[in-house]
Amino acid sequence: MKHFILSIAILTGLPNLVSAQKEIRFNTIDSLFSYADQSSTVIKNNDEQSLLAKFQKLAAQGNVVNFQDPITYTMNDNTLLPKSFIPGGGPFGGTPGTFIPITLGQQYVSNLTYTPQIDIINPANWAQINRAGVSQELTTTTNLLNIKSLYESIAACYYNIASYQEQIKIVQKNTLSADSILQVVKNKYAEGLVRQQDVNDATVTELNLQNNLKQLQINLEQQYYSLKLLCDTPPDVTLVVDDELNTEQTFNAELTAGSNLLSKSYILQAESAKANLTYNRMLNLPVLSVLYSHSLYQNSKNQFFDNEHSASWYNSAFIGARVTFNLPNINQLVLARNAKINYDIALINMAHNQLQNDINNKQLELDYQKNFSQYTVTRRIASLKEDNYKMAFNQYSESILSFDKLLASFNDMLVSRVNYKSALANLLYTKTKIDINNKIK
Repeated sequence: MKHFILSIAILTGLPNLVSAQKEIRFNTIDSLFSYADQSSTVIKNNDEQSLLAKFQKLAAQGNVVNFQDPITYTMNDNTLLPKSFIPGGGPFGGTPGTFIPITLGQQYVSNLTYTPQIDIINPANWAQINRAGVSQELTTTTNLLNIKSLYESIAACYYNIASYQEQIKIVQKNTLSADSILQVVKNKYAEGLVRQQDVNDATVTELNLQNNLKQLQINLEQQYYSLKLLCDTPPDVTLVVDDELNTEQTFNAELTAGSNLLSKSYILQAESAKANLTYNRMLNLPVLSVLYSHSLYQNSKNQFFDNEHSASWYNSAFIGARVTFNLPNINQLVLARNAKINYDIALINMAHNQLQNDINNKQLELDYQKNFSQYTVTRRIASLKEDNYKMAFNQYSESILSFDKLLASFNDMLVSRVNYKSALANLLYTKTKIDINNKIK
C-alpha cells in the first residue's frame, strides 16, 4: 500500500517537475546573454564561419608550393597501327627514289606514369595566403558585429518586457483606484449630488484602463515571442524576465562609448579588397615549377600484362623545370580592373565609416545624457502627480473639487507613472548598449 501511494505521489508531481524544467528565468541582462550564447543560431553560425575561415587560411598556406602528384595508368589497344615511310634502295630493298611503307609499334601498350611537381616561385599563391589571412580577420570582426547586434536586440526585448511588466502593475493598481472613483461617483449620484454624465465618465475611465491592461499584456507576449526568436528557444520552453528595474539611478559622467568595431570592419574590408587586387595582378606573373617523372611501360603484340611471352616492363624517368606564363586575356583584365574599382570603393567606405563610428559613439553618449535627464524629470513629475491625485480625491470626496478635475488628475497620475517606468527602461537600455559596445570590440 505504501509503495502504491508513493507511486501515485511521484506520478502526480512529475508534471510539475517537467513544467519547471521548461521555464527559464532571468533576473539580469547578463544571464540572458549567457543563455543566448548557448542557444542562438547567430552564435552557432559565427562558430561555423570562423572554422571555415580558419581552414581556408590553412589551405592557402598548404597550397603555397602547389604540390601535385598525379599518377596515370593508360592501356591502349592499337587496333590499327599507323604506317611510316622509309626511302627505298640500300639495305631496305626496293627501288631507289621510292618509299617503302612499314608498320612500327605493337598492338598492346600499357603505361604507368607518376609525375610529382612543386612550385618554387608562385606569386599568386603567395598573395592568396595574405588574402586568406585578411579574410579570417574580417570574419572574426563580422562575427563580433553580429553578436553586438544580437545583444542589442536582446537587450531591447529584455527592457521592453521589464517596462511592460512594470506598466501592467501600474495599470492594475490604478484600475482599483478607478473602481474606487466609480463607487464614490455612484454614491454621490444616488444622493443626487452629481450627474449621470459623471458616472458615465468614471465608467469610461475604468473601461479604458481595462483595455490598456489588455493591450499591455498583448505587447508583453509579443516581446516574449521576439525574445524566443532571437534566442532560438523551443516553443515548449517559457522564458521569464524577473527583473524589478532599479529605480535608484545616478548619472555617471565617466560613462563613454569607445567601440571601434564598425571602423575596424571597414578597414579590413579595404585590406581584403587590396589583397584581392594584388592576387588578381599576381595571376599574370610566371610560375616556376620543378617536376619529376617516372614511367613504367610494357609493349606486347599478344595481350595486356603479357607475362607468358616474356614481354618486359621498361622504365624511364626525368627531372625538369617548368615555367608557366598565361598571356593576358580579356576576362583576366576585367577581373583585375574590377578588383581595382572595388578597392577604390572600399577606401571611400572606410573613410566614411570611420566618421560614422565616431558619430555612433557620440550619439550613444548623448542618448545616455538625454535619457537620464528624462528619467529624472519623469520621476519627479510622477511623484508630484501622485500627490496631486491624492489631494484631488480627498477634495472630491468632500465635494470641494469637481469630478472632471478629479478625472484629469487621475489620468495625469497614470500617464506620469507610465512615462516614468518607460524612461527608466530606456535609460537602462542605453547604459546596456554602451556596455555592449565597450565590451565587444
